[in-house]
Amino acid sequence: MNSEWESQLKRMRSSRGLTLEQCSNITKIPISFLIALENRDFSSLPAKIYSEFHIKKYFSFLGINPSECLQEYKSSISELNFDEKDEDKKQEKNEYLSFLIKFPYLVPGIFILSVFSLILIINFQKTENFYDEKEFSKAIEIETKKEEIAIESQKEKYSSENPLILNLEEIDNVLEKPLKKVPDRIKIIVSEESWIIIEEENDKNLIYELMQNEEREVLGYKPLIFKIGNPEATKIFINNKIINISRISKKDANYSYFEIK
Repeated sequence: MNSEWESQLKRMRSSRGLTLEQCSNITKIPISFLIALENRDFSSLPAKIYSEFHIKKYFSFLGINPSECLQEYKSSISELNFDEKDEDKKQEKNEYLSFLIKFPYLVPGIFILSVFSLILIINFQKTENFYDEKEFSKAIEIETKKEEIAIESQKEKYSSENPLILNLEEIDNVLEKPLKKVPDRIKIIVSEESWIIIEEENDKNLIYELMQNEEREVLGYKPLIFKIGNPEATKIFINNKIINISRISKKDANYSYFEIK
């Protein structure tokens, strides 16, 4: 049975004399998506974040309110995901029980090995962190000494060149003014299609759009908040240093959310 939004969608497209192929070329939405949408075949649509974006874009193009379609789409994929997860859980449970029967001593062995490996990793990280903190403290000490030398040099310069204009107290006030904060250079490379959101601490959006096979470079100030729709197709560089987002991406949902301070 056709929904009201489905009939309205076809009617508005036909009234403009447009084919699905022409609509696809104009909106840059894959024609396979438009065919599935007009047939109300939600199971053939891609991930939720892309489908909702394309639905809003296509309905806006035809001048139709997408709320009814989005509500039906969300209800449909919720039922589909529930059925698939329930079936997957049953299958995984049966496979797990069968595996335990065949290898009764494997699970205790893996547990013991995991505990032993965890102890080794913790000890290694403690040692590594100790040396990192030691090197960091040494670097801070060196930079502090450099700044003290530079300040003393500037004081001597001001006092020798302008003895009657600036006294030492005035020079201290000039030198103690905070330096201008340098922004971080952020580079985004998307090899397929990914929804990219980058925000600064004051909720200022640096990037908020769906990127397709492109790269973008912006300047921003930490802390930075990243929301990535397709981590596997996205590379992020901050000051020419790549950020490994695969380790912090959720495996059961194709997106990643993290903060860089």
